[in-house]
Amino acid sequence: MDDRGTTGIEVQHSADRTVAILDRAFHDDPVMNWISSHPDFRRTFFSITLPVFLPDGLTYIEEQGRGAAVWLGPQHKLDWPVTAGNLRKMYKVCGIPGFFRFGLSGFATAKFHPGEPHYYLFLIGALPQYKGQGVGSTLMSHVLRRCDDENLPAYLENSKRENLAFYQGHGFEVVDKIRFARKAPPVWLMWREPRPVT
Repeated sequence: MDDRGTTGIEVQHSADRTVAILDRAFHDDPVMNWISSHPDFRRTFFSITLPVFLPDGLTYIEEQGRGAAVWLGPQHKLDWPVTAGNLRKMYKVCGIPGFFRFGLSGFATAKFHPGEPHYYLFLIGALPQYKGQGVGSTLMSHVLRRCDDENLPAYLENSKRENLAFYQGHGFEVVDKIRFARKAPPVWLMWREPRPVT
């Protein structure tokens, strides 16, 4: 399946390009920067986690390389790749305090993750110079059409207050607001019911 030229996105089967885009897109993410300020933290985290999502065929890059989105389909549950090797990689870019924060974020994400079938938007981001130019909407709308066609909801965790309006404009509603620790930035848990297909 190749979406190039029909919807403005390309399905990704390798993590490299997606990681490079998301690393830049999330440079100012409050939660990412709370976990670790190490310059290689985001790239390491994305490189470890994206292979979990790639087999679903729901990892996309905007056709001009201006943004990327990573989804998990309803047939799979969220399952972090916790291995000794991956933990060593994360410790290297987190240190002791960051590694503890990283663990807290993972446990909380899994704890609050909905149990019913849904499409999960793990990551979406545009390169800083292209924000506000419709890149996120192009990436978002493709899977939301599938949600509506299949009559399935969608779920995401939003870590930036200024992004709430964007997600709400695509039909998501805030169902909870959490913090991974007392001094951590807030995270908004958002849910979207499918819309009738017309």
